[in-house]
Amino acid sequence: MIKCKEAKKSNFKDKVVIITGASSGIGRTTALEFAREGAKTVLVSRPADKLGGVADEIRCFNPNVLVVPTDVSDAGQVHQMVKTVLSEFGRIDVLFNNAGSSYVGRVEDENFIENVKKIMDVDYFGTVYTTKEVLPVMQKQASGHIMNMSSVVGKKAFPHFGGYSSAMHAISAFTDSLRQELSGSEINVSIIHPTLTQTSLLEHVRPEDMPPPFRGMTPISVELVAKAVVNGVYYNQARIIVPFQPRLLLLADSISPHIGDLIVKLLSNKVFSRLFGTYRGKLYHEYKY
Repeated sequence: MIKCKEAKKSNFKDKVVIITGASSGIGRTTALEFAREGAKTVLVSRPADKLGGVADEIRCFNPNVLVVPTDVSDAGQVHQMVKTVLSEFGRIDVLFNNAGSSYVGRVEDENFIENVKKIMDVDYFGTVYTTKEVLPVMQKQASGHIMNMSSVVGKKAFPHFGGYSSAMHAISAFTDSLRQELSGSEINVSIIHPTLTQTSLLEHVRPEDMPPPFRGMTPISVELVAKAVVNGVYYNQARIIVPFQPRLLLLADSISPHIGDLIVKLLSNKVFSRLFGTYRGKLYHEYKY
């Protein structure tokens, strides 16, 4: 039985918000957060049944929700999704490109290239396809906000994460370029770089195969990331890094990659991670997703 929560504020009242990867994790929680702010939410993902469950949660307090099952790695499906949204709501105010997959493995692995291609199709090209479809709509409206999901590893790569880090870096570069191209228009562009988060993204990975820095790290909550996304759009923050500790890593890495590499290596140590503030007594595989 779904337990309904009342709507909160109305900062996004009647704004049309598309969330890709909305069936679970950060996407689901962000959709609920936008809906509580009064938004008309569009839930986009591949599993229609899961999207239906999220939609039922939202309808408890906000009837304005649309489910559009879509594989964002398919440009044709993305085109049709945007047409459906415009037919239903007539406009698009916010796009949150959140859909993604993951892969853990060394560059030397035999299936590295094959797996990286799959990640790029969903994570990177999914972001590009959806942005390219939505952008003309926002330009015609002379308003809108595009928020892209990356990761801390989209700024500093981690070992065993060469493929995923490559996709996240690509999204970072795409977003940075797009923001500058749209400077002076009424369309804002943001990117968020969360650290390891309590989602099912890596549930298929054995603890011993996790990227070494993650082995001594407590994942942050999806609620923290979702609130950062919504606030980032509301306050038009160009770049968001959550929580604050990764900023120290990125600062150290900008001074010297060797210092950055050392911090990444030390993060696998629970004692260092506790002192650094990234280990709080529970590891990724100890959560149920």
